[in-house]
Amino acid sequence: MSVRARVDSAGEKPSQLEREYGVLVDASDSTVSPRVFSDPGLYKLEGERVFGRCWLYVGHETQVAAPNSFITAYMGEEGVIVTRGRSGKVRVFLNSCRHRGMRLCRLDYGVALKFQCPYHGWTFSNEGKLVAIPEFESGYHKNIEADKWGLIEVPRVESYRGLIFACYDEGAVSLADYLGEAKWYLDLCFNRTAAGMKPLPGVAKTKWPGNWKFGAEQLGGDNSHAIWAHSFLVKLGMVQEFGGGDAWTRDFQVKCTNGHGFILLNEDPTHIPPALQKFREQIKREAATRLDPTQQDLVDVVHVGTVFPNFSFIEFMGSMFIRTWHPRGTDNTEMWTWLMTEGDAPPEVTALQRDLTTRNFGPAGIVESDDSEMWSGCSETSGGFLRKQIPLNYSMSHSYGKTDPHRPGLIHRTPTEIAAFGFHEFWYSLMQRE
Repeated sequence: MSVRARVDSAGEKPSQLEREYGVLVDASDSTVSPRVFSDPGLYKLEGERVFGRCWLYVGHETQVAAPNSFITAYMGEEGVIVTRGRSGKVRVFLNSCRHRGMRLCRLDYGVALKFQCPYHGWTFSNEGKLVAIPEFESGYHKNIEADKWGLIEVPRVESYRGLIFACYDEGAVSLADYLGEAKWYLDLCFNRTAAGMKPLPGVAKTKWPGNWKFGAEQLGGDNSHAIWAHSFLVKLGMVQEFGGGDAWTRDFQVKCTNGHGFILLNEDPTHIPPALQKFREQIKREAATRLDPTQQDLVDVVHVGTVFPNFSFIEFMGSMFIRTWHPRGTDNTEMWTWLMTEGDAPPEVTALQRDLTTRNFGPAGIVESDDSEMWSGCSETSGGFLRKQIPLNYSMSHSYGKTDPHRPGLIHRTPTEIAAFGFHEFWYSLMQRE
């Protein structure tokens, strides 16, 4: 639909974004323009208006539990250092020296009281203060005010159930308010035991040629792809079906506020290794003391979700991973994946979980290879001269979602695209805020 048609039919004045690009996300018929995935101008703009405004996942509290520990991460295209300084407070700094902008820290994790730039030797404390400058007297003649040249600090850092998020926007709502209805679904995985979840050491970093939004939207709201893209799972007897047996109760998808989305699917326990199944029964017993009755019934289903924009997770066959999406251009994405386990899981359970996740969702996983191929294929076609002018259809179950007093958000039996489209609705609302 053109901008002109939109103005004539709705009587609305188009935003500056629409005047330049046309209607990119149309709620009247649940369509999304391919330009959303392929236009370099939109990609540049979303770095400021999406990644510059939202709460972004940067790490887990257990990764910086020790005094002076740190990890490195990304917030959009900006490298950051997440560190617990001497005071015990977790801070996030841009991983960039204030002198020439050189990347300050090249390690994934470690313990450090100071960070020294390898280019010219400027040195900063783990609380961001500039503490040493070579040639301070002879070269700079003591003419630099150190207090003005500390590391650039991300102003907002908060956590939920051990998950650390940061936000560039000082005026943003709290993390709890941003998550909103999503907290109920996150608790199904991250608040079912006193020990909580933790990432195991190591991160799988994978690059694939495609736009980050294809991956993020799928984990937040696309289950209809599974029977086609992952049909081998049924043929090999790994699953009997991809949800639907307990529609609306244990097989449903959720559209939450702020672009968050979740998929819950009933799971056949016979496909889960006995040791994992036994441990999951233990988890469910403990969850009964922490979750409400409806949540208790959903502890042992498949959990898939995306917290807009860059945090996703999957729990499948008794193993779980979390993931961040790092944009590297309109058609290039870096994907980081960590295996998660309960804080008190026995070694034999952790070993099984590691094996299952590696087989299914690691860089060479049998499921992962299907998905990355689809995401890349969608990205490849979205920039074509003709294709980018014709919208993509996201209308499955459009306007058929329901509310349930016991299940937050707008829900629909699986499969549906209400949450996948909701992802883009929120993206569009951010992009139009000048």
